[in-house]
Amino acid sequence: MIRIYIFADSHKHFSDAMKEYEKRLGRGVEVVLLRPSKSKDPARVIAEDTQMMIQKLEKQSGYTFVLNPLGKEYSTEQFQERIESLKQHHGNFIFAIWGAYGFDYTKLTPYISEQISLSLFTMPHSLALLVLLEQLYRIDQITQGSKYHK
Repeated sequence: MIRIYIFADSHKHFSDAMKEYEKRLGRGVEVVLLRPSKSKDPARVIAEDTQMMIQKLEKQSGYTFVLNPLGKEYSTEQFQERIESLKQHHGNFIFAIWGAYGFDYTKLTPYISEQISLSLFTMPHSLALLVLLEQLYRIDQITQGSKYHK
C-alpha cells in the first residue's frame, strides 16, 4: 500500500491527469489531501502543518518518504531499485508533500525514513503530486517488465 499525504487547498488544475495515474496504479495507492493551516504567519503554518503530519504518521506504519528539494535525488531506475529493495522489509510506503512553507524537520525527523527530491525546481504541490504518481506508475511498469519506460 502506498499512501500519499499532500498539503494543498486543491489540485483541480492537474486533477484529470492525477485521476488517470491513480486509476492505473489501482487500489494500492491512496492520495490524502490535507488542508494547510490558514494562518498568515509562516512560522505558525509550519508548526501546525508539521503537527498535523506527525499526527498522521503516528497512526501509520511503513517506510516514510518526505519530499524536500534538498533531499536525495534518484533517477527513475535508481528509485525503482530502491523501492524494490525496501519492499523486502516494508509492506507500506508513505509519501508526504509539504505545504507552502515546508515542515519543521527537527520535529518530523523521528517519523521520516528518507527525504527525497523530485527536482530542484520549485513547482506547485499538485504538480509534484502528479510527477510522483507518474514515477510510481513508471517504476511499477519497470518492475512488471512493461515497455512503458522505454
